[in-house]
Amino acid sequence: MNRNKYLPFWLITLAVMIGLPLVTLIQDGMFMDAMLYTSVAHNQAHGFGTFWFPQFSKLNLDLPGFNSFHEQPPLAFGIESLFFRVLGNSMYVERFYVLVTMCLTAWLIYRLWQEVYKNEVTLRRLGWLPLLLWITIPTVFWGCSNNVNENTMGIFTLASVLVSFRLLQRDARNLFAWMLVGLLIFLATFTKGFPGFFPIVVPVVYWFATRRISAGRAFGYSTLLLAVPLAIYGILFLVPESRDSLSIYLFKRALLRITSDPTTSNRFASLVNLFMDLLPQLGLLLIIVLVARAKKIKAAYTGGQGGLILFFLLTGLSATAPLMLTMVQKAFYLLPGFPFFAIGTGMLLAPYISRFTEKMQTGSKGFRIFRGISVLLLCSAITVVGLQAGKVGREKDVLHDVYAIGKLLPEHSVIGINQRDFYIDWELQCYLMRYFFISVDFKPGKPLTYFILDKSLKTDTDLSRYKKMELGLEKYDLYKLEP
Repeated sequence: MNRNKYLPFWLITLAVMIGLPLVTLIQDGMFMDAMLYTSVAHNQAHGFGTFWFPQFSKLNLDLPGFNSFHEQPPLAFGIESLFFRVLGNSMYVERFYVLVTMCLTAWLIYRLWQEVYKNEVTLRRLGWLPLLLWITIPTVFWGCSNNVNENTMGIFTLASVLVSFRLLQRDARNLFAWMLVGLLIFLATFTKGFPGFFPIVVPVVYWFATRRISAGRAFGYSTLLLAVPLAIYGILFLVPESRDSLSIYLFKRALLRITSDPTTSNRFASLVNLFMDLLPQLGLLLIIVLVARAKKIKAAYTGGQGGLILFFLLTGLSATAPLMLTMVQKAFYLLPGFPFFAIGTGMLLAPYISRFTEKMQTGSKGFRIFRGISVLLLCSAITVVGLQAGKVGREKDVLHDVYAIGKLLPEHSVIGINQRDFYIDWELQCYLMRYFFISVDFKPGKPLTYFILDKSLKTDTDLSRYKKMELGLEKYDLYKLEP
């Protein structure tokens, strides 16, 4: 089949991949967790904090028992810090990092699709389809515009599934390759913790869905995939520095948060979020199937594709369903599972899409118009994204004040703040630290030179020795201690 038939589809997919996430990513301002993690990586690049003991600010999160930042394992911070070391301090460095993770994820999805259809040229050329289904998931294009750790973890989990799938399809008993998969799983857990373990079940899921390997071999592979990361962690726990760091994360943060710091009251919140995110894809699938039936077009799933579709859908569930075991659930925790749902849904749609493309004539007027529209969409997406450069996407008033304060105070300054504001106003703290290395402190040993207060709030702090500065701030007032 003429490759030119697929060019408009690729251009449209590229336009969507540029337009949906980058229109937000290129603007100043980012989700609080994303700015928190960015600040930690940025600090590490500048010698404030180490790989095993990262630092966010002077007080970090003010948690008892440790004075470093251990909300996540250290790998993602270490990787991103290398970007800052090489590329500098621009706000576009973290945005470039997010873009790199998006591109790597897209490439791995494409490679997995090619592996599925390595013997079917026509369907293999629909590699744009899973990418389009993936990037149009609302939480996905939101995640691709925010520096959340799931973006990094998803690369390792997706790569591990890709290698596992290749080995299982070939029935390869390559011990070294399976150990490589185990290493990728370790890297995923070293980025995000327990959620990174889900690829250990891939061999069992493959057996259940396809029955192409024996149950004994499937469980044997899964046991090996669990043993490799556990062995690496065992070695790390023999080294004092890594043992202390990982112990804080595991026992004082991860397990403690699971048991005592819920983010939802509904155990099935992740299931609801998953359904809502996949609703557009499910709707598209339903429409295409109904249209195909109306036109008496039948889908032909050959070569055991039905089993592989089930495999990818179950792999997606293995990445998302375990989140419901705890009450710590957020929509973006689902991100690593979405590539597999996109591939599975794409495989369901592929025979119908293939029948449609078979009838397309590249020399026809309709195709030339279609191709022109795709070029126009791509150019429009690039233009719209470019026009957003230099704009502020969120927390405009906070960023306005942060930049004004940053011009006045030297780097590594510490500003006084209300205790309540310290535990609530993370946007202020993250922007101050990321752009100017400025910390806030609600319990200084002596009065600090500066004190910041939200204009809409009152404080019990004695400000009689302070004078309000006239800086034209929008959300806050900055006070200076009088001599």
